Amino acid sequence: MSFGGIFDYPAKERKLNEVNAALEDPKVWDNPKRAQELGREKKSLEDVVRVIDRLSTELADNAELFDMAKAEGDEAGMQSIEGEAAVVAREVEKMEFRRMFNNPADPLNAFLDIQAGAGGTEACDWASMLLRQYLKYAERTGFRTQIEDETAGDTAGIKGATIKIEGEYAFGLLRTETGVHRLVRKSPFDSSGGRHTSFASVFVYP
Repeated sequence: MSFGGIFDYPAKERKLNEVNAALEDPKVWDNPKRAQELGREKKSLEDVVRVIDRLSTELADNAELFDMAKAEGDEAGMQSIEGEAAVVAREVEKMEFRRMFNNPADPLNAFLDIQAGAGGTEACDWASMLLRQYLKYAERTGFRTQIEDETAGDTAGIKGATIKIEGEYAFGLLRTETGVHRLVRKSPFDSSGGRHTSFASVFVYP
């Protein structure tokens, strides 16, 4: 399991055994909050341990089949195994990507709050563009969204909105969006065609 080291497989396997043992104790359900925490920890650990176990088995099987196909000169068989190995490689890459999320809240769902800043109608229009952007991003990523609150602007756009975004690592993927977002453009609301700078704030929390 050459790829197991970077995921700290032995430590996670031991921890998973400990969590499973704790969940098997009937007394754990006397404290529902603790039981829920253990359940979430179990899922997080299984996402590494069980996947590495499965990938290790697949790699060993493919290596054996490859040797057999090579010995028999089975070109089609070797190409098929190469394709399966590429699938395994993509799964490992996904795991490596997720390993970068070391914030305990990263795997959680998220709330994203948008508020128009200075700039009047321009800022409200900019805030509405950000809202559409995040909704489209969530759709492409496979996240579920629900607009919890939305306040329309006086002329166009929105003064503010709050979206609930549900999906694996939603907070981890979106938390760096927190901050002030600026737009500089020729305003469609200015008949003189002047350039305007608009601001909107975004805050993401788990």
